[in-house]
Amino acid sequence: MSDVYGNDRYKLCIRRKSLNNMECLMKDFISEIKKIPTDGLIYCLSEKSIDMFRKNECLMPVTIPVIHNGQRKILTVTLTAWDILDMEFLSIKESNDYRRSSKKVPVEALVDLYRDYDNERSAKEGIFQNVDADGVFRTLMGMTAEQFAYENLYWLFEKFSRDYYILFAAENFEHRSIIDTDAIVREIFGIPVNDYVLILVTVFWLCCQHPDPLSAPEELYSNVNSAVLTVENLSNFIKYYSCTYQNLRTSSLKKQLLYSKPFIKTQRTGEYFASSIFPVAMLVGNGLYWLVRNYYCKQGTQVFVNTFGCLFEDYIKDIASKYCKPSEWTTLSTGSRKSADFTFDLGSLTLLVESKSALISLDVKQQIPNLHNADIFFERTISKAYKQLNSSYVRLSVSSKNPIIKIILLYDQFSNSAIVEEAAHKILGSDSSCFIMTIREFEILLYLHQHNKETEQQILDEILKSSRAENSRKNIPAIYKDLAIDSNPHFEEEMDYFSKLMNNFKDAAK
Repeated sequence: MSDVYGNDRYKLCIRRKSLNNMECLMKDFISEIKKIPTDGLIYCLSEKSIDMFRKNECLMPVTIPVIHNGQRKILTVTLTAWDILDMEFLSIKESNDYRRSSKKVPVEALVDLYRDYDNERSAKEGIFQNVDADGVFRTLMGMTAEQFAYENLYWLFEKFSRDYYILFAAENFEHRSIIDTDAIVREIFGIPVNDYVLILVTVFWLCCQHPDPLSAPEELYSNVNSAVLTVENLSNFIKYYSCTYQNLRTSSLKKQLLYSKPFIKTQRTGEYFASSIFPVAMLVGNGLYWLVRNYYCKQGTQVFVNTFGCLFEDYIKDIASKYCKPSEWTTLSTGSRKSADFTFDLGSLTLLVESKSALISLDVKQQIPNLHNADIFFERTISKAYKQLNSSYVRLSVSSKNPIIKIILLYDQFSNSAIVEEAAHKILGSDSSCFIMTIREFEILLYLHQHNKETEQQILDEILKSSRAENSRKNIPAIYKDLAIDSNPHFEEEMDYFSKLMNNFKDAAK
């Protein structure tokens, strides 16, 4: 069992606890966490996150020796990757770096106490009380959205490549000139956007080794680019994405703040620890997008929100041009009447597509979701998109020779779209011809349209069958799963910007 209280964090010693001294398990989690130095706990839990990440797991079994009815037994409890941030937040809220109690519990016992604490807290919150069927699924959507990110980390690296392409690399976009991503990054960090993403990936790689990336010797990474990868540049980057104990104690986001600022400045030594490798990976996926978005948000303008919707449409046109013939897709004209954005004639089906770039609020993506903000998302995004689809469907259905399938195409990938559809039952009703689809799923479909007609036709057949099914209707993720479609070949080779950057470190010492 790891001793989180030693001075040598790189050589955490083994703490042997007497099997007859496990009465600590019966104590209250908050009482026990107050006895523990926060900086040591953050480091220890962050190391556990690295172990999980290397094993491509977000759950870790934790074993504790106990005496039950006079017999020695092993109690196994589960530590989840999202538990780590909550435990750290609660330690920061209730404790400090200077606690030196002689009766500290080992971290494994603390995990068990946290499990009981979290279960009791969820029961008190009564999160499924006084909500209708849509509310139940919206709650599940929020709860699973947090877990979803941990379970699909490789999607984050695809998102890095997608955001980088949309916000910077794709020079031919119609709306490219409205947002100057490179100028914004230079204003904030004093470096061009390509240096920013190199530092971003370097910090991620360092955090895969140890929770305190600034302790790494500069020669470990400077050989990649000695002008950019300096201690000063990495330090400035980490400080920008860090928070203090006071920041966390006073933030309305609570532990959710660690998703946007995953580094914690410790109280006692002023060192910077990664709260967990997982939110650092999420920073890779979301960092550039939120850096630019927040720049405009601080100015009190909607320029980014409005323009990114246009850039999203530019991106759809870009991949359509890449994988489809000009005669196979159409941009619907915009006028006084609200209408959908695109039609795609894929042979046996016509897809009527309305794209939405709006993101769901961060405080919805947690184990106790903010349902008010979830409701706002469904009203302003899903409901609006559905109305626009229906407006265009009425006009197109008169002349269309193919069955028409309505697609609400989301840029945000925050949950299984099956749950999102269930959470929008009042909006979509019994309209089985309307599907919610993520941009990733759409990229895969268009890629298959050009490169694998047989698999594409299987998808289209299942979509058509589901659109006519009275019972056992399949959603897009279920169709893809049944057909064993998981990888996204759109982000291979030249579009895989993340792997290109990570290749700089493939020969570096661990």
